[in-house]
Amino acid sequence: MTKAKKVIRLIIWLIPIGILAGSLLLKTTLDQATAEVATVPAIPVRVQQAVRGDLAKTLKLNGYVESESMVTVLPLVSGVLQELFVDTGDAVKKDQIIGRIDAARYELQLRQAEAAYFSAKSSYERVLQLYQGGVGSQQNLDQAKAQYDAYATQYELARLQLDYAAVKSPVDGVVLVRHLSVGAIAAPERPLVTIGDLDDLIVRARIPEKYYPLFVEREDNLPITITTSSRRQYTGKIRNISPFVSAETKNFETIIAIDDREGLLRPGMFVNMEFRLEEWEDTLSLPFQALSGGDTLWYIEDGMARSTKYIPEERSDSAFLLPEEFASYFFIIEGQYFVYEGAPVREVSGSSQP
Repeated sequence: MTKAKKVIRLIIWLIPIGILAGSLLLKTTLDQATAEVATVPAIPVRVQQAVRGDLAKTLKLNGYVESESMVTVLPLVSGVLQELFVDTGDAVKKDQIIGRIDAARYELQLRQAEAAYFSAKSSYERVLQLYQGGVGSQQNLDQAKAQYDAYATQYELARLQLDYAAVKSPVDGVVLVRHLSVGAIAAPERPLVTIGDLDDLIVRARIPEKYYPLFVEREDNLPITITTSSRRQYTGKIRNISPFVSAETKNFETIIAIDDREGLLRPGMFVNMEFRLEEWEDTLSLPFQALSGGDTLWYIEDGMARSTKYIPEERSDSAFLLPEEFASYFFIIEGQYFVYEGAPVREVSGSSQP
């Protein structure tokens, strides 16, 4: 047998052996990889089932209590304030005299205007008689009439100024603020007191324009809760919705009437307002932390992480609504950002399961 034939024969024997050895090596490698995959640790997560109950979407704003009938009283004449009959907290009636301004000057002006008025009246009546008797001229009559009318106007003005020296309340209410004291100089540009009606209290709310259709639609039945800094709660009701939306702030004004039966509210108090815009009864919901990326929910199935696309259509302040088909799911609310489709997971202590 030649040397070449021996080499060929050896190669023929080595090929099956090499194939067998390669197969054994490949199997060993795959087995090791499978073992490595099988030993990947489960990712710890916290889970929660959908919660069943009532849910509400609210709008929360701040504001200040005001009196719907709140008037700042300004004297109509100038002078020294001689008397002030009311103080802060006093109840007053409409047309009640609440203060007096020194009227000596106005009394003298009235006497002067009165004397001039009666003199002009007498002259006019005398000229009128002469004219009717065919002696006086039309020109003299017109001049006397004009002078009479002018002095009559001055007389009425002097009487008004003297009357204005007695400052009267324009409304029923309670004195909220006293701006001047006795002895101070009163003037039309200087407030004397501020009077408000404590039986008619309101809050002015500035509402974002996106809520305008909803407020108009539910004007008569929109639940409103008003809370003071002392945690007292009151019921509010929409009295008026402005038809104007500010181009600068993008808000519209709504006047809220307050039901203050105890009479403890006062103008100027800071309050919180809560408008219940929408309500759902006996519904399923999840906290927003369960929503990954705004459109993905992760849940556990057979110990592995699974995902489903879901974009909430209705939501409250802290949760979003779920359809009934998700009632039995255990959703991942912590750790979902570390899982992937089919990843092994394990629940950790603190999982919330209703």
